Amino acid sequence: MNLKIVADSTFSLSEDYVAAHGITVVPLNVIIDGIAYLDGIDITLKEVMNAVYADSKVSSSQPSPEVYRQTFLKLQAEGATDILCLTISSTLSGSFGSASLAAREVPGLRIHLFDTLSTSVGAEMLAHLIIAELDKGKSIEEALAVGSEYRENSTILMNMENLTVLKKSGRLSKIKATIGNLLRVKPIIEYIKGKNNVMSKFRTEKAVVEEIIRRIKIDLTKAKSNFLIYISHVQAEEKIRRIKGIIEKAISGITIQVSKEVSPVVAVNLGYSGFGIGWCYD
Repeated sequence: MNLKIVADSTFSLSEDYVAAHGITVVPLNVIIDGIAYLDGIDITLKEVMNAVYADSKVSSSQPSPEVYRQTFLKLQAEGATDILCLTISSTLSGSFGSASLAAREVPGLRIHLFDTLSTSVGAEMLAHLIIAELDKGKSIEEALAVGSEYRENSTILMNMENLTVLKKSGRLSKIKATIGNLLRVKPIIEYIKGKNNVMSKFRTEKAVVEEIIRRIKIDLTKAKSNFLIYISHVQAEEKIRRIKGIIEKAISGITIQVSKEVSPVVAVNLGYSGFGIGWCYD
């Protein structure tokens, strides 16, 4: 068996990790005023954020089935007999659907699809866990069974500095966003098992961090042996170092892994100084 791994750009896997495991990254699309750019290839996070705050029309879209088909065919031509394809949550993007359609169009290749039901650090954690099992010599089925277990016990919280990006994305009316910003509301979007919920009762960074600590402590009581926590951000290195330190001091025995900045597609929904923290356990 010659296995190749495919993941989409929202995982924000480090360049070293991608190279070490021979991962093919399929980019999503960032669309600015009608022009499509490949996530993290044709456009940078800073350029996307500049467009968002310049009131350009910014949106995103999944890779087409043809992009996935060509990716699978290329890997097959290079000798792959099996492909493990990991995607952003099917409830957030059509990437999983595109990959599924493409998989039917490539005969003679065993394609194993895995819907993370997450994104950013949440998806990254699951990718690391699954690939670690493969590195141990486990079969694809065994590795995906581990990924499925952790997926059932995973949470990702994404915090915005204010309600502006929610207004721009259409998730919140202009009036509500204006009132919320005047009150300095710092909303949290939670993703659990592919479902999202906006919580907007937090008015200070302290309140946001206290909520994160509360949630982590609850889930720690459910873990058997392994508990992973990752954190990422949108141009807010100093902020997440501070938050990381507060959380680690409040909960003894945990270590938070700092990931690279989120991809431009994810950043569209976070805004400047936003961050995401995810955890999962067995």
